[in-house]
Amino acid sequence: MHPRLRTVLPIAIAAFTFASCSKDDAPAPEPAKSGNEILSSTRWVTTVVTDSVGKDVTAANMGFVGLADYLPNGNYVFYNKDGTPRGDEGYYFITPDNSKRILVSRTRNYTRVVDVVKLTKEIFTYRVVNGNGATVNVEHKPVQK
Repeated sequence: MHPRLRTVLPIAIAAFTFASCSKDDAPAPEPAKSGNEILSSTRWVTTVVTDSVGKDVTAANMGFVGLADYLPNGNYVFYNKDGTPRGDEGYYFITPDNSKRILVSRTRNYTRVVDVVKLTKEIFTYRVVNGNGATVNVEHKPVQK
């Protein structure tokens, strides 16, 4: 081996190793969570129901108000806001594109498909047609522990 190569080669290897290791120190981006993972990460409480122009219509839509547990196994349980059971349990899932939430109630024998307006770990809002035929947005936030 050439004498200069013996000197330069170890320096080049050390520089390359240092440069490549320093990039490993940067935090890896957190993988995006699916809608099912977001829903099952907390208990949700209804904060407001609004009509198509943003007016608070919660009092007229109490059937959508309460607590919701979306479990990691795909089951859900709904409660009244005071924590008493509502008698509504079944299966749920969010479509892969996070645009729809589907409920299949085992206890009340219905299936409901609603549009997801917003779904993050801080807020869950869906759009539904209420019993009077009006479209409303139902907003939920995580229960503070």
